[in-house]
Amino acid sequence: MRDVLPGCDLYLNPTHPTLRMVIIMKSSNQKPLNLAVTFVGLKDGEQAPRFAAYLIDSAGRATKKVGGYDGKALNLGSDIASLVAFGPDVEDFKTLPKESLVSYRLAQKLDLWRKLGIVLPRDIWDRFHFQFACVSGSVRKCRPWYWDLLDIVELRPMFELAQIARIKPITAELLPHVLFPLNCQPMCDGVISIYEHECCCHHIHIPDLLGRLRDILDILPIPIPDPIPHPFPGPEPFPQLPDIAPMRPQLLRAKARAVQQRRTTLDLAAVPPELLHRDYLALRALSDEAARIYVHARPYLFPIFCHCSTREVGQTPIQPGGNFDFCYLRVGHPPHPRHCVTTYAYKIRQLVNGVLTVVYDGLAAHEYFSAGTPANIRTYNPQARVCADGPGDPPPNDGAAFVMLEHVGRYGTFHFNYPLQNAVSQVAALDADDGTYTTAYAPDCPWGGALGLRLWFSPELESIVKYYRLKVFAVNANGTPVGMPMVLGDTVSWDKLVDVPGDVVRVPELLGPIPAADIASGEPNLFRVPYWGSPNHRYLSGQFHQVWNTAEPRFVNGKYMLVIEAFDANGDRVKPNGAAGPGTARAFQFRRWMSATDTDPVPFADAAHIFWLDNTPVGGDIVDLRRNGVANSAECQFMTQLPGTTSQFAIGFKAYHINGVEDTGLNDSNSFMWKYDIGWQRGLNGDTGALGPAPSAGNNHTDVGENGVAVPSGSASFASMLGGNSKCTFSVTLHVRAKHFTGSSRIDGYDYWETASFALEIT
Repeated sequence: MRDVLPGCDLYLNPTHPTLRMVIIMKSSNQKPLNLAVTFVGLKDGEQAPRFAAYLIDSAGRATKKVGGYDGKALNLGSDIASLVAFGPDVEDFKTLPKESLVSYRLAQKLDLWRKLGIVLPRDIWDRFHFQFACVSGSVRKCRPWYWDLLDIVELRPMFELAQIARIKPITAELLPHVLFPLNCQPMCDGVISIYEHECCCHHIHIPDLLGRLRDILDILPIPIPDPIPHPFPGPEPFPQLPDIAPMRPQLLRAKARAVQQRRTTLDLAAVPPELLHRDYLALRALSDEAARIYVHARPYLFPIFCHCSTREVGQTPIQPGGNFDFCYLRVGHPPHPRHCVTTYAYKIRQLVNGVLTVVYDGLAAHEYFSAGTPANIRTYNPQARVCADGPGDPPPNDGAAFVMLEHVGRYGTFHFNYPLQNAVSQVAALDADDGTYTTAYAPDCPWGGALGLRLWFSPELESIVKYYRLKVFAVNANGTPVGMPMVLGDTVSWDKLVDVPGDVVRVPELLGPIPAADIASGEPNLFRVPYWGSPNHRYLSGQFHQVWNTAEPRFVNGKYMLVIEAFDANGDRVKPNGAAGPGTARAFQFRRWMSATDTDPVPFADAAHIFWLDNTPVGGDIVDLRRNGVANSAECQFMTQLPGTTSQFAIGFKAYHINGVEDTGLNDSNSFMWKYDIGWQRGLNGDTGALGPAPSAGNNHTDVGENGVAVPSGSASFASMLGGNSKCTFSVTLHVRAKHFTGSSRIDGYDYWETASFALEIT
């Protein structure tokens, strides 16, 4: 709206509760100004607000600070424009809400201000009183809460009906053992959008609230009971009925059909929370008066039935461990009247196949959190990604800042199977199994393939430790390095989230190696420490400080020492206070795992670790086929059981690894072979069976046939294998499994497979 008054513009401000119009004027005056300020309505003892003058853009956003109030006068610089705005005096003025700014054209105000000073009514200067509102919480991916309800006896028929009818509600479709954790796990690698809701309700109509809740919950594949009528007036609550009553088969079928119709449109990022289900069950059994008291005690219900103003107040990344916090500037408001509350909702986007995808939508799920209450967000979306780095908490420590090798490959591989370090790049004498790792499937596993090395740097070290370097030595039985060190110098880049106008993108950042010419000390092969946290360093989880390719030709099978070195901003070596060895002493520690639940400091200038590397596959062979223990190595074999006799089938085979903790070279009892399996199959898609793995138990890592002599497997009778047929063809398969471990998984590529074919007949 223009030309309301000569030389003036009139702009409406519908977002502010009291101010409805702002007169904006211009002036070409460029001289410095020093103007007295009067705050109309300022009471004795009341603090005048600190405010500043800003240049603003066409959208009304502050772009530059051009003056400030010093407690007596407003001092305007010489670079002011004809259009200025007054607002709260803050450093990060670009975050100021537009409703906290009051804009003026100097041409219309300047003469009056010079005579009387700047006179501000209370409803204007009250906006300069600002405060920070903060939210915090955690984000977890969980098993859908309603699956537990499907196990209730009364509901089981519906679940079975859905499966029999191949309707597949989301509970059957999402493969919980694959896509969902058994327990809630933290989520990382995402951005949270925060929405503020200001809700006021002067009357709480419980039937409307129950109807809204039922509509929200009805997308779930569980029966939702109807609200209980209240035929009796008065404050006494209606008698409590069972939460969920059995449903007749006709209703179950109708519910299953409804689930089928919704499957294509159901948004798994918007699944309602369990809390709303509990609230619905509670409210439907309460009298109106008791229900209103119940709702008043739970402000998060207000946005479901109230009229609310909603605005996005900002975005923040999910921190390591799935936590988040965010503070934003709010203009000071008078206290909320009765029946008015502030709540927050959240929306989470994660990188899924390189695309930012909404994996949780609190607005669509109708999940709101009261102001001042931590937001414990839970999503049941199968696309949601959990943190690859674990819970984000530091390893056990004594409170000092520290550096250590946290895990290898995946979180939880806390390697400690080697002796104590007793000097710089030196450990005590090695035991036979030192350097191996005990996995969930076998003890004494060698490391192989590509090892992702994840280090821990305490955030407090950002000003002390700027670079790191990883070296590897071959090591002898005394724990002493042998030969020259080999630097792990492969290029390392970490992906991070970066804000761009209107979006968040994933970009790589090079950690190293940094060219020696770019380091003040000239030290080669240094890598920059990626400290997480600042807006420019929002790194994704599951990234490694180095990947050790143990299959390189320079790393022959054997035991190696990995050492960590630390450097300052100049590239000069630093070491812990009191540590022996080269470097400048600084206030930090090296630490190492002593068990899966404990770490100790390392009082030396580096931190040493022992790894037993092996990249040789297991060996095996089906040497012969046997009837009643008689070996036959012919290519084509047709075995016959004569009338009146009983015949047993077996094979002669080998299964072994040439290395191991016990390495005699002849049928070692603790080799790097995990186990072997021998199975047979009849004809085309026929029955299968196993031949008992004789002579060992098949799971005690004892080599079979390493000395060159085949041994017999367990046996099965011709009759049991033929299963009523008089004759048929068969295949028998030997699978020898390797122990080798990458830190993330067993290396099944080092396994041995062989299949042989034959025919059986009973005449």
